[in-house]
Amino acid sequence: MTISSNGLGAVSERVTIPARAPVDLHLHTLASDGAWTPSALIDHLANRGFRVAAVCDHDTQRSVGQAIELGKMRGVHVIPGVEVTCSWNDRQLHILCYGVRPDRTDADAAGFLALMRQIDLQLQDNAADAARRIEADGKPLPNLETVQAGRPLWPFHVLSAAIEMKHVPNLTKAAELVVALGGTFTADLPLGDVVAATHEAGGVCSIAHPGRADAVGIVSEADIDRIVAETGMDGLEAHYRSYSDQQTALYRRLAEERGMFVSVGSDSHAPHRPVNPRPWHAVWARDLLNRLGVDLLPLPDGEPDWIFGMDPEVAVPAPEPPPSPDPEPMETEADVAAKLGDA
Repeated sequence: MTISSNGLGAVSERVTIPARAPVDLHLHTLASDGAWTPSALIDHLANRGFRVAAVCDHDTQRSVGQAIELGKMRGVHVIPGVEVTCSWNDRQLHILCYGVRPDRTDADAAGFLALMRQIDLQLQDNAADAARRIEADGKPLPNLETVQAGRPLWPFHVLSAAIEMKHVPNLTKAAELVVALGGTFTADLPLGDVVAATHEAGGVCSIAHPGRADAVGIVSEADIDRIVAETGMDGLEAHYRSYSDQQTALYRRLAEERGMFVSVGSDSHAPHRPVNPRPWHAVWARDLLNRLGVDLLPLPDGEPDWIFGMDPEVAVPAPEPPPSPDPEPMETEADVAAKLGDA
């Protein structure tokens, strides 16, 4: 381990890991709509040999500081991150912002941290309003404080409390109830503002799951070109839990052609929800890791970074529709927001 500037606005430690070391750069905790505690997440990663991870909760960094400190004790290098809900071209996008610690006090980070406070307060206002509307509709939420568990009240807690009280069966129906009552459960920030503030703080940005149709929707090649031109977007999440090799190859190519880095992420929200952290090879995100203070040992001469079939957990598209409907997939609050178009 050496001390050097890593482009994050301060002098900090660089780490060196094997090129095939397992990493996961898109993980959630109970700070947003996940169920991993920072302790349980770091234990899971450390026990399975992960060397680097990024905590990227939706619109908050509340778990980041604790995860970084726990990671130091367990040999897991934790990169500060957040998955910001952004508005762009009359739609929402999810943007992974890396490299800005929430405890920064320098002027370069001020704009980014102000945006994080802004969206946090908006979500708290939306949550309080949603709770009032649900209870005024004759659906009491006496369990809300228990569900909140000492955290700032967010819409996810209100939706979860409504489900627990059996007012609605699932997150989608809970969100539909809030919207029908005139409320909202989501918030977003202008994409250009988020990218500019991240860059000012010395961080970098990646478009999350651009090939996932059931989240905020597909981000097309034309969209990517426009976003890069307008904002200077840095990267694409080219390795994602639901991608086939064909999708991974597509987004790796699009990133390479545009000089963008590749990010890798499972989007795990809890044990098996919808998946556990994935052991992506560090070399698949080499450029991003280098920019975030992580150096990789070289691969053997002639060994490719990635080829078809190298990821044993890659999604394999079904050759034909299944004979019966699949079980209802696990939903997160972000998925529901995208589905309902409540921007």
